[in-house]
Amino acid sequence: MRTRYFLLLIPILTIAQTEDPLEYFPHKTGDMWEYFWYDLEFPDTLQNFNISDSVDAEGYIYVTQSARFINPIQPPALLGDSVVYKIDKSYNVFCLTCPLQEQFLYKLDAKRGDQWVSWIYQDSTIVYGYEMVRVMEVEEYELFGTNVLVKSYGYYFTHDSTDTTGLSRLGISLAKGLGLWSKGGGDAVGQIYLRGCVINDTLYGDTTDVITSLNISPEYVPIGFELYQNYPNPFNPSTTIYFKLPSANYISLVVYDAMGNEIKRLIDNEWTISGSHKIIWDGKSNSGLNVASGVYYYSLISNGTRVARSMILLK
Repeated sequence: MRTRYFLLLIPILTIAQTEDPLEYFPHKTGDMWEYFWYDLEFPDTLQNFNISDSVDAEGYIYVTQSARFINPIQPPALLGDSVVYKIDKSYNVFCLTCPLQEQFLYKLDAKRGDQWVSWIYQDSTIVYGYEMVRVMEVEEYELFGTNVLVKSYGYYFTHDSTDTTGLSRLGISLAKGLGLWSKGGGDAVGQIYLRGCVINDTLYGDTTDVITSLNISPEYVPIGFELYQNYPNPFNPSTTIYFKLPSANYISLVVYDAMGNEIKRLIDNEWTISGSHKIIWDGKSNSGLNVASGVYYYSLISNGTRVARSMILLK
């Protein structure tokens, strides 16, 4: 019986040793997420990008993220337009630029039932209360066709740091290998749910089926004025963009990066006849240089009408 017991322990120990808590918080520059943002009156799409990452001499990881709404492009809700996180060597994640500075947001290696103080309200002599975090569950779900472990964190306020419940702030779920899966509830404004992401140059789900950057509302787009999804998508090194015009006009077709910088002007205010058209983008900038992997937008402009779509270059 001892031998049998010893053999059963081996795979359990092996699994524990290969667990990498950092997979719950992807931190590579270029990783991006696209969320469905739900509010009773104004559903929208929210995007979040890792725009930089670094490691200091002590081994701490620093990640800067930038988020935005895209219908139209404007400052985000629930996620910051510029947020810096620090991950220490114990897999603890702190927000350095949140309203509660250095707020202790996540323990990436936490188990169900673990809880900790995220922030203390106090002056020199009195403690007024605590912002708390508790791991509500760790469960396996099927996400994008794959079974994935998801950790659900509950955030609440209490006057006693040993309380397991309190005034609910919000809930957050982190999916292993994918990052932030959902956020909202409590006294948060709106809720977000992941619809797709690019992690380490790998696409999960869908981040391309959204028209963005409309200068006018969709009902004023002329009938027959169409900008179609590029093909292939994701692509490397080139892709074809298709569009249709209801009448002859001057048009421009421009590619932008995720931060709104012009990358390539494919058509520059050229007179174009009505009907269906296509043009190939070779993944190069206006200066002729190959661009990096990432999310890009292509925008069609004609006679005051502008529509845009997103695409992904994966190398």
